[in-house]
Amino acid sequence: MENNTVTESKSIPFKKLVWKALPEMWAFQFLAAIIMVIPAWILMVLLNIVAESGGTALTSANLGEMLLSWRAPVLLILGIILVLWFVAVEVFAQIYMNDDILQGNRTKVWREIGKGIKSIKRFFTPVGILVLLFILIAVPLCGIGFSISLTETFYIPNFIMEAVRATPIYALLYIAVILALAWVGWRYIFIVHGVILDGKTPSEAGKASKEIIKKNGKQFGFSLLKLILLVFLIQVASTLIFRTLPEIILEKAGETLPKGYFIDVEQMAQSELSGTDTSVIGYRILCTLAVLMGGYLNSVVTLLCGAYLILRITRYYFAYTRGEGELWPERPKKRGYVFKVIFMVVLTLLILAGSVLVGLCYNKIFDRTEPIRIIAHRAGGTMASENSIEGLYMAIEHQCYGSETDVQRTKDGYYIINHDNTFERLAGVNKHPEEMTLDEIRELKIKDTTGSGEELPVVTLEEMLDVIRGKEKLYIELKGATADNQMVDDVVRMVKEHDCMEDCVLISLNYDIIDYAETTYPEFETGTLFFISLGDVSRLNCDLLIMEESAATDTSIDQIHSAGKLAYVWTVNTEAGMHRFLASEIDGIITDEIPMSEQVQEELDSRTDLQVITDWMSDIWD
Repeated sequence: MENNTVTESKSIPFKKLVWKALPEMWAFQFLAAIIMVIPAWILMVLLNIVAESGGTALTSANLGEMLLSWRAPVLLILGIILVLWFVAVEVFAQIYMNDDILQGNRTKVWREIGKGIKSIKRFFTPVGILVLLFILIAVPLCGIGFSISLTETFYIPNFIMEAVRATPIYALLYIAVILALAWVGWRYIFIVHGVILDGKTPSEAGKASKEIIKKNGKQFGFSLLKLILLVFLIQVASTLIFRTLPEIILEKAGETLPKGYFIDVEQMAQSELSGTDTSVIGYRILCTLAVLMGGYLNSVVTLLCGAYLILRITRYYFAYTRGEGELWPERPKKRGYVFKVIFMVVLTLLILAGSVLVGLCYNKIFDRTEPIRIIAHRAGGTMASENSIEGLYMAIEHQCYGSETDVQRTKDGYYIINHDNTFERLAGVNKHPEEMTLDEIRELKIKDTTGSGEELPVVTLEEMLDVIRGKEKLYIELKGATADNQMVDDVVRMVKEHDCMEDCVLISLNYDIIDYAETTYPEFETGTLFFISLGDVSRLNCDLLIMEESAATDTSIDQIHSAGKLAYVWTVNTEAGMHRFLASEIDGIITDEIPMSEQVQEELDSRTDLQVITDWMSDIWD
């Protein structure tokens, strides 16, 4: 049997141990990521195959149908395996690596991952399942505990958070839940260590962690805050050195070059390059090289900071449970330097080749022929009261491509505009539209959501059609309990009667009625709204796919465009979101913040070549 412990090794201070272990930690993270990719890719392929086996992709718009089919348990099993694989590699195996570093043992990626996989069965208890769910969902929300890359960007969709923020009691409840999750994460921060390193059951490890925090919480908390501050400062310094300073130097160097200079790469081989052409191409190559190499180096620092953070937490666990302190076994000598040198040379050559390619094909990559369509949410966004005629006029005045609105059916078969299921929020009447006649609804007074204090009438769909004809697109969301095939038939008839066929798009969160609309009335534009998806969403039977921000991935957008369909995103109301999507390949965004979209678009239009490249490659090493 292999003995991994190095005997008769001298003891060294923890800081020296960290410096000696950094190359191992980097190599472990890198190799573990490579090993993790293939099984994760296979599982994702299987998930997509099962999701698409019903003829279309699985989304929040057709989730109900899937839950009643054989696909539900199969997807659940595959999803659980995928999550467990990420947890085993990114959490359990890393803790085992930290244990070997602190014990003076050699680290081996395959061995640590194997031990991590074997440890999964220890969490097949009620408490253990709760721990895994906490890692999967709660940690990304509260920020305390161990997370995995699969769900590290998990967040509550913006359209839900907007409703939460708009209602004080919901906002307070949300804050209370996040604080409670953070408290649980803090109190049981050592539970995984207890299970992994000491063979405790999740329940026993939870009790032990609670006892550790009870006895050492103040000292540990203070040390952890200092550690987090140190990691933060290191990352700030890394960003400054590897990204900010090179960008400042390159921006200065590019001041003498023309902005927006066009070079046709297809004509370069047939004609001689001018001095300006050569200078611009060279500058763009340097910009890409700086962004790629700087981003890589910065990502390495970030990766090592995360690994160091977990190593320190593991050290604290040892100190609190075993009394181990300042001196630690010397690291055994490692080989493989030739491989590391070869890897760095190959990586540098790849980055250089990519930089040359981007520099030569800059205009082909970044020049956009069609502007991104701006659609005002709820008629006019925040420029006017929601779902009002005034909102439509404001959207038209700002030259928006279109306005989105919400239609529901009354008790007597008319169609009115209202977002919520009831009139409680805007009119103080807790009744559904389908419970009231049109005459009763016309008596309601809707408060102006801009805060002016004015009272407005409930608008009908026909009134909106009269306003938008020939001026802008109206994206009619078929909404509420009355959103059915009859609503599709009635709305289509009304749109035709008002001669607005070219000015209207039928959209809904309910895929069944959009499928019906597209099949029955192919002359109409149709769109499906969704906030989660699995599989090729372009297979949905509609003309445009309207994704919530988190679902609007580059892969989804490429799939949609490859099928000759349009990709939209909703509801983009932050400056960061505006910058992301207005600089992307998306076809349109739905937003409440029309002036913000105009301002961000002006900023994007005035960007330098370096800023364009930086925005495009900002997440390439994430």
